[in-house]
Amino acid sequence: MNSKYLTSYGDNLPVIMCEKHAQMFEKIMIHQEIPHTIYELDDDDHDHKCQACHLIGDIAENTPRIILH
Repeated sequence: MNSKYLTSYGDNLPVIMCEKHAQMFEKIMIHQEIPHTIYELDDDDHDHKCQACHLIGDIAENTPRIILH
């Protein structure tokens, strides 16, 4: 199973991310020079899902569409 990471910055609530999303989060935080924390969860915590992956369906479903006639 993929590693999961607990990510946070500032006073925001922490977010659980898969390795791919945690890497992108880290790149963005470094680029913007924002202090952040990434903590790899123990193997016992693998039942948690990546919150970013979970939102992909909602984002795609609610994306505005242009309909041309």
